[in-house]
Amino acid sequence: MYKLLSLTVFCLCIGSCGGLPKSTVAVESAAERKAADELLRSPYEKFSLTTKAGIERKWLLRLPEGFSEQSCADVIFNFHGSGSSAATQFRYADFTEIADRNEVILVMPDANKVFADKKHPLASYWDHAWEANLRKRNYDIDFVLELVEHVKSEYCTKDFFATGMSAGGDMVSALACLVDTPFKSFAPVTYRYYAAEECANAGPRPTLSFQGDKDYIVPIDGSESPWFDPPMEEVMQRWAMHNGCDDAALEERVSNEVRRIFWDNCDADTEWYLIKGGGHTWPGGLPSKQLGYTTIDISASELIWDFFHKSSEIH
Repeated sequence: MYKLLSLTVFCLCIGSCGGLPKSTVAVESAAERKAADELLRSPYEKFSLTTKAGIERKWLLRLPEGFSEQSCADVIFNFHGSGSSAATQFRYADFTEIADRNEVILVMPDANKVFADKKHPLASYWDHAWEANLRKRNYDIDFVLELVEHVKSEYCTKDFFATGMSAGGDMVSALACLVDTPFKSFAPVTYRYYAAEECANAGPRPTLSFQGDKDYIVPIDGSESPWFDPPMEEVMQRWAMHNGCDDAALEERVSNEVRRIFWDNCDADTEWYLIKGGGHTWPGGLPSKQLGYTTIDISASELIWDFFHKSSEIH
């Protein structure tokens, strides 16, 4: 009954249903009426999940247009960056049209670890993203794994995929490096890593990434303390080696400002896009002067879905 109720209301949100039967929902009070109105205005549903550790975690869900209890769908987990939120990431890295077109469930988890100084510009972040050099992961990784199982128990699901922006890309890399991961393909945007001691025992992991050469937050040439990140090309070369690709990378020019770098003969597809003049931004996403230039020559969201879909068919 719960699923039927939420799906019926959701259909009204996206305009795929006619009216809501009175027998399905009875608005008894002003509070209930307000909650129903908020749901009608919202493009997603808000949920919380209490983890096995007893911590309440927030997450957002969007079902594709026309989804029913008889439907089965792929699932994309989309992780926000530091200082951002699930709601912001939903709009910034927009997958809604893709999700409706291909019947995909969208899940946006929320980080909720905060600095003691709430005025810090990165006041919300994934635990391992800020402490990346220490690789402390259980707090958020366990939450994500439990959330995957929860989504499986509530809906008929097919393959799970992971993408994310900046620190959300760090989350994606961490999930790729798990020996036993529920995710099939991975697309970190503006940040990714490969640490041999952490990732070497994982199987082949289809990996797609994006990087601007003018990103001042995650420099393409790497960074010093406290992150000690190697250059982007080196990180992706490590993933290519991990995935059994040919040694030499190949390159094709997509446009005057976008190049695609990829490898042949891989056990799992490995590629990345270099954006000339690109900042710490999601290609094709909402522009942000603060984060630098955003190319419109490509859509990261469209390319990510194409990559996910292709890797799902191959592997």
